Amino acid sequence: MQRATARWAGRKVKFTVHSGSGHEADVDEPPVFGEDDGMRPTEMLLGALGCCTGINAVLLLKKFKQAHTALDVEVEGDQEPDWPHAFTAIRILFAIRWEDGFTPDPALVEKALDMACNKYCPVDATLTHGTAISHSHRPA
Repeated sequence: MQRATARWAGRKVKFTVHSGSGHEADVDEPPVFGEDDGMRPTEMLLGALGCCTGINAVLLLKKFKQAHTALDVEVEGDQEPDWPHAFTAIRILFAIRWEDGFTPDPALVEKALDMACNKYCPVDATLTHGTAISHSHRPA
């Protein structure tokens, strides 16, 4: 089981996310609600999708002997105009720099990227297929 704790920083709406692996990330909103001291939760969601698919893409491109030197994963999403501003569409663009003189195999690259998104990424699977979310509370 994975775990993360979002801890309120004690001012406005800033939180720090503490992961089960010991890492942290700041989350905030722009003024007037927040102080713009961290990523928005929706940016973290898009970033998680980009990182998850990117990790898999790097591993699969290597497995398929597609010699790359850099990979950026650009993720953008359209949101509903009204609350809760749910994403209505998300697009992932892989920007890949190939080793000098290397000619990538388009079929293998497409296979790697498709598998990175649709087979191995739990973030993509959660967003695509949905999941049950429940809530409860306890004294701190």
